[in-house]
Amino acid sequence: MPASFMFIIWCLVLSFHDGLSSPAMEKPTVRPIYSKRPFVVGWNAPTQECPPRHNVPFDLRLFDFSASPNEGFVDQRLTIFYKERLGLYPYYDEHNTSVYGGVPQNASISNHLTWMQEGLKKYINKTVDQEGLAVIDWEDWRPIWLRNWNAKDIYRQSSRKLVAAQHPTWPTEEVNKQAQYEFETAARNFMEQTLQHARSFRPHQFWGFYLFPDCYNHNYQMNWDSYTGKCPDVESSRNDQLYWLWEASTALFPSIYLESSLASSNQCRLFVHFRVKEAMRIANKHHKDYALPVYVYSRPTYIKNLDTLSQMDLISTIGESAAQGAAGVIFWGDAEYAKNTESCMKVKSYLEGSFGEYIVNVTTAAELCSHFLCGGNGRCLRQDNKTDTFLHLNPASFRIVNSNPIWAEGRLSEEDKRYLSTHFRCQCYVDWYGDNCGTQRSTGNHAGAIGFAGGHILLWSLLALFILLL
Repeated sequence: MPASFMFIIWCLVLSFHDGLSSPAMEKPTVRPIYSKRPFVVGWNAPTQECPPRHNVPFDLRLFDFSASPNEGFVDQRLTIFYKERLGLYPYYDEHNTSVYGGVPQNASISNHLTWMQEGLKKYINKTVDQEGLAVIDWEDWRPIWLRNWNAKDIYRQSSRKLVAAQHPTWPTEEVNKQAQYEFETAARNFMEQTLQHARSFRPHQFWGFYLFPDCYNHNYQMNWDSYTGKCPDVESSRNDQLYWLWEASTALFPSIYLESSLASSNQCRLFVHFRVKEAMRIANKHHKDYALPVYVYSRPTYIKNLDTLSQMDLISTIGESAAQGAAGVIFWGDAEYAKNTESCMKVKSYLEGSFGEYIVNVTTAAELCSHFLCGGNGRCLRQDNKTDTFLHLNPASFRIVNSNPIWAEGRLSEEDKRYLSTHFRCQCYVDWYGDNCGTQRSTGNHAGAIGFAGGHILLWSLLALFILLL
């Protein structure tokens, strides 16, 4: 065979392989749940108490789903499993008393998994075949040893005591090393098996842990003027060490709760930007074949008070999440929202005002972009994530009608289409590919079984041809 022909084939193989691994061939992601909208917004606050107790009705139709975090509510589209609701989670209480073993290596995983089934049956039973979000909220300890600082150091101390009791003659350094190994091994086993068990019993739910991944970029108060918002490199590296957690998850639920000190500041924008960016990085890097959907947890108010988010911070939270390609935002709230008539009225007024109007603005813009740019087979995300471009309706083409419910009126102009084409690109849903998600790879595949099989088959076919022609 002529050497020139061999060289051409080899170049084709190499270029095709590079194409598969390039950013342009980004992994597909799963289709939206509940609706065809590429960016959904959920309400997860206990405001159901406002109508009967305080005579303040709530209209939650602008949300794609609503659920209450209170214990008495079951079979919801969104289920939060706090530590007392799912199995036998080991932890130390506020009095430093061991519960269910205290640390994961001192707990019974088999007993935990057995009791898990009771929680699953209670909270997700009638809707067993219905898609939903299932969020595990375990915050007492973290699976990476070095992240158990401050109040969580008790888990390291207890781990050392267990090892020292078994090996009283070991030097401190050896005890520490073994304690870290045993804790991290057991923590992984506990969290990983919990997800696997949950998925096997409730396979139609999208499972993940609240606050994972985290960015640990809360150092704005110490470095206000020089704050960049970036996740420390060491924390991104530690997130990569949790590859097993991302592989076992079917959704990610990071948090962007805001302290009032961040209100209406550029630091707020930076804080949220990098937290969402890290979640999107993990979602695309560590899950086989497809990118995990990211549902960002936010609050309609700042932490520790009932001050509602400013317009600027609505953009920094909802707008930023949508522009980076998140699947949606979940707004969580606590019992203070329904504490009295005043608090109910404050939240209701916000929902029916600027908050509701902005939600309609972004969700409509995201849906229009998906249909125009991606043929409805993908969601839009920024071309350049360093820019401040957002999925907002052009006020020259649309108006928000604040009626009951709030809705958007208008249509995309040619200028709007040029803006979307210039500043946004598509992340296709599973089974679709191409710049505009216009080509269907196959039909009927579940996200978990999808990958780049077609591309790899062609790649190996070219390699086989190359070898045969030698």
